[in-house]
Amino acid sequence: MKTEPYKKILIFDVDGTLCDINKPINKELVTALQRIDKKDILVLASGKPFGYLAGFARQLALENCIIVGENGATINYSATFPPVSYYHIDISNKTIEIFSHIKNTFKSKFKNKIWFQPNDINLTIFPINIEDIEEVHSFAKQFEAEDIHTYYHKDSVDFTPKGFNKGTAVDILLKKFNISKQDLYVFGDGTNDLPMLTKTPNAYLVNSKLENFEPKKTFNNYEELTNFLNMNF
Repeated sequence: MKTEPYKKILIFDVDGTLCDINKPINKELVTALQRIDKKDILVLASGKPFGYLAGFARQLALENCIIVGENGATINYSATFPPVSYYHIDISNKTIEIFSHIKNTFKSKFKNKIWFQPNDINLTIFPINIEDIEEVHSFAKQFEAEDIHTYYHKDSVDFTPKGFNKGTAVDILLKKFNISKQDLYVFGDGTNDLPMLTKTPNAYLVNSKLENFEPKKTFNNYEELTNFLNMNF
């Protein structure tokens, strides 16, 4: 992890922002990210857990990358095992019980037709067959409650404790590195990215439109994003 001050911090969602779901990042974009990783502060912020994202970052040779996992529930200040330092949110016993109930109810309903992402904090459920995603989403709606957030993705559903998100993780990083919001650049594509996108005027969407949110710019494909990064960073 870099300890000296850096001017800019760039935060990227992964799926849909840097690459398609379960697909690799194109080589030109990888080269741009490697350059940023050496020059500024590069952060990957995803709903995926640390182990997944750490392997992802290491294979891209992002040696200084910070990992924000599980929609902001965890922050790991390196992609190493173990990380050089880390942060996890506190989760209440009530929320643990809610997640346990949701998980058991899903198991009873779907059995081996679903898969649970191996998280530290959140509960994330994928259908084995993507054609079942609408049924999974529909079933999840009964668990929407004041104590948790529910995020619906193209391939899964996330249940997270309230009081944290990618935006709260951004606040922690800005304070730690003493960086202003003017030097914060955020790139995303989904509703779970909104809490971090709204933290800065330098907010960019990739392959997406979000209701009631106007980004600084929208990139229609990964090539446009790559060209922008090459020109500006």
